[in-house]
Amino acid sequence: MNPQSEGEITPGAISSHRRGLPTHRVPLWLRIVLTVAVLVPVLWFFVIPQFSDAEESFEAVKDVSPWLIAGALLLQILSLVSYSSLSGTVLGWGKLRFRTLLRIDLSDLALNHTLPGGGATAAVARFRFLTAEGIPAKRALSVAAVQVAISNVALTMVFGAGIVLALAQIQGDTSNYVLAGVVVVVLVGSLVGGAWLLMARTEGVARFATVLEHRFPFVGNRLSGLVRSIAGDLRTLGHDRRRLVLAVLFALGNWLFDAASLWVMLAAFGHQLALGPLLTVYGVASIIALLPLTPGGIGLVEGITVPALVGFGVPQAAALLGVIGWRVFEYWLPIPVGAGAYLSLRLSRHRRAALKHRAANSKPPRTEHDRSLRNPS
Repeated sequence: MNPQSEGEITPGAISSHRRGLPTHRVPLWLRIVLTVAVLVPVLWFFVIPQFSDAEESFEAVKDVSPWLIAGALLLQILSLVSYSSLSGTVLGWGKLRFRTLLRIDLSDLALNHTLPGGGATAAVARFRFLTAEGIPAKRALSVAAVQVAISNVALTMVFGAGIVLALAQIQGDTSNYVLAGVVVVVLVGSLVGGAWLLMARTEGVARFATVLEHRFPFVGNRLSGLVRSIAGDLRTLGHDRRRLVLAVLFALGNWLFDAASLWVMLAAFGHQLALGPLLTVYGVASIIALLPLTPGGIGLVEGITVPALVGFGVPQAAALLGVIGWRVFEYWLPIPVGAGAYLSLRLSRHRRAALKHRAANSKPPRTEHDRSLRNPS
């Protein structure tokens, strides 16, 4: 369960919003049309065929262990707690209460899973909640960027570990797996290299960002400041090794607990998948889910995960029911829970504003006697 957004809010969009200028957002109707255009073929050609033997598959539900189902749910909760712990580690503990971070992440998930292109909307909501809690705008953006980068590195590591472990079990042609391994190395190298460049050549990258600001007005006038802020956060993490290790561990925990939830669901329906194939299939599905094609990868994840598991020897019934059960906890359950968290954050925000307004109005008016005491002359 990962609240990581499919798209991130840009400094240009925020600064344009504040100046009252167009934000260059894709219209909602166009996002809906594009989502439907992707989702319908995926459902028709990949998801619906998986239900051809649905009657036989759903017979297995009668024998499922409720303890394993409860275990899969618990692992999803641990996954979300790990991501919120990553948020707190990158932001700095003491800035916000953990329950506030948890509610923000749940709100992010609910928006991400329900709206076309929901990543951008979720990022805007996340930004507003953080700034409402007293986090400066530039800091909120840089924390989001660093957190997403660490999370992506962790996902790539999980996927790479799956490929290495799966290679040991494959007897035939392994060229595709070797190619996937090369891609993993390139991705990790690019992310680490980009982080090093930001820290070692901060002013050079900031000057390049300033050039972009001048040539492309829609970027906004905050990009160079954001670059410096991200570099500062990365440098702080780099100097505090314990904090950096914790951030990576929490990011890995977020993905691995989610993958373990899938494994438990498959085991609940009678198949115990080896670790290599599990991480490989899970890594592909998670990367696909990050693409801004459908909300939370709905349709795409199911259409890829089930046949991939069958390809690794999982029976059709176990693969289908395991993925459905996993997605109920990973995709569908966070929607109502996140909606409640979103309303809770909004109510807390309005309650603080009302208390502040009441406190301002409760101050007694200054009298002539008060003014004479202030100025005895």
